[in-house]
This record gives sequence, structure tokens and C-alpha cells, in this order.
Amino acid sequence: MFKNKVKLLIIGAILLVIGGIGVAFTFNSNNVVDRGTAYNREWKLADGDISLIKLMGDEDLQVSVAESTNGKNYVTMSGSLSKDTIKRLDDSVKENQDSLTINVENKQEWMSFLDFKIYGEQQVTIYLTKDAKLAQLESNLNSSDLMIQGVVADNVTLTSGSGSIEAADLKAKSIKAKNNSGDIELRGIAGNVDVTNSSGESDVLGMKGDNLNVSSNSGDIEVKQVKVNTAMLKNSSGSIDGEQVEGVVKAENNSGDVDLSDLSDETTVTNSSGETDLSFLDVKANVAVNADSGDVSIEIPSTFDGFLDLRSNSGDIKAPNSKPSSDRVIKVRTSSGNIKVEQ
Repeated sequence: MFKNKVKLLIIGAILLVIGGIGVAFTFNSNNVVDRGTAYNREWKLADGDISLIKLMGDEDLQVSVAESTNGKNYVTMSGSLSKDTIKRLDDSVKENQDSLTINVENKQEWMSFLDFKIYGEQQVTIYLTKDAKLAQLESNLNSSDLMIQGVVADNVTLTSGSGSIEAADLKAKSIKAKNNSGDIELRGIAGNVDVTNSSGESDVLGMKGDNLNVSSNSGDIEVKQVKVNTAMLKNSSGSIDGEQVEGVVKAENNSGDVDLSDLSDETTVTNSSGETDLSFLDVKANVAVNADSGDVSIEIPSTFDGFLDLRSNSGDIKAPNSKPSSDRVIKVRTSSGNIKVEQ
């Protein structure tokens, strides 16, 4: 019996080696790996302001905006796609209008799972005259990555089913990013920001506006160098990290750590399960922390002369003396966890 098992293991190993060689040969051949057909398109837009540029489909897109040098509004697109996708793209795009929809949906036949498609990123550049304004930039991608840079518009709405969303140097009244499964990263943003992520990292790195809202079901949240009136950070499962956040901060976490540093304005933190670490450059308004399970650590400047209202049902409390009659209050409540305030 033992000898038979050894023989089977040897045969299995040989078959694995043969299969690996076959896969390597397959990928080195052009019969199975589809790298697409190269294309280059240019579509004219109407003169004056543009109401909408919409991006749809399944392919990775890299989008940028540049100033037109020929006095006309137009869009260019290049890369590699299947011939069928290129044909559908040509048939669907309507030129000489104040809106343009680009759809790179890759419809596959039932046997297409045997093919390996490696098309790479599709490059989209929106050329607008100096005086032309873009009202709305919108994306609705199924399963692909999106990278957008240098867009100025009234509204920007970025949606992806499964894939990363990256945006840099955006300026708009409203910027919304929504992802079902994938990371979201926004950098150098001017405007109100609303980020919703079901599963993936959510980062806002460098932002100035009135309001910042970041909500995640599963994945870490990071905000850095943010100047707003109000920042609302909500996470169901994952950490919340903030650095150099100027404005009122409201953070809520069900399961994960909360770490906020370089704070100065009103701050409210609710944490069901996880550590809470806060660091203040100045305490200009009241601070409230409510933690069910986890330690709370707060660093305050030496100039703070407010009242420390600290209570824990089960945990130690370490803090400097404070003035109970002060208008500024740091209030901390924990069900199970230590409280430490350092000055």
C-alpha cells in the first residue's frame, strides 16, 4: 500500500511539472494571450462649455485634462483593445456635442475564459479651451482601475464595482468616490469630498474644502493634511488614522483603532472596540470620547487649562490636575479600558 502511494505522488508531481511547462508555453505563445489591437482616436466636442464627460466599461483607464492649443474642445483616446470593443466604441461615440460618453465594455463570448486578455491602460485626454468649463465628469466602471488627474469641474462622480480609484489634483464643488471592492486614494483635492467604500482602503491625502465624509464597511481609513469645516470619518471594521486635520472632527468606529494627531478643534470619537489615541496641538473647543472596549490615550499641550472629565467602569485613570470651572472640557468615558492624559 505504501509503495502505491509513493508511485501516485511521483506521478502527480510529474504531471504538475508537465502542466507548468504547458502553461508557460501557452503564455509565451500568441494564440491564447490576447494583447489587443492598437488604436488612436480623436473626437470633437461642441464649442463652449461641456456639460458631461462619462466613462464606462471594463478596461483600466488613465484620464487627464489639458488646455487645448487649437481653439477647439476635443477628446483623445489610445491604447489596445479587442477589435469588437473598438468597433462598439466607434459606433457609440457621438461627436460635436456638449457631452461625450466613452464605453469600453468588453463583451465576451462563452469560450472567452480560455483566453488571457492583457490590454493595459487606456489613455484618455480631455482637451478644453481656456474659457471652456466642464460641468460634470462621471465614471461608472464594472471591474477595472481608474486614475484621474488634473480635472477642474463643477462635479466629479467616480464609481467602480471592483477595482481601484485614484485621483490627484482635482478641483470641484463636489467630489464623490464610491467603490464596492477596491482601494480609493484622493490626493491634492479642492472641494467637498464624499467617499464611500464597501471593502478596501480609503485615503484622502491633502484636501481643502467645507466638508469631508469618509465611510467604509471593511478597510482602513487614512486622512492627512486636511483643512475643512467638518470631517466625518466612519468605519465598521478597520482603523481610522488622521494627521494634520484642521476643523471639527467626528470619528466613529465599530471595530478598529482610532489614531488622530495634530488636532486643534472640536473632536468627537466613538469607538466600540479598539484603541483610541488623540494628540492635540491646541484645544480650542470641547473634546468627547466614548469607548466601550479599549484604552484611550490623549496628549494635550502644556498650555491647556481646561477641565478633564474622565470616567472608566473598569480601568485605570492617569491624568494631570485640571480646573473644574473651565469652559473647555475633555470628556472621556470607557466601559472597559484605561484612560491616560499626558500634558
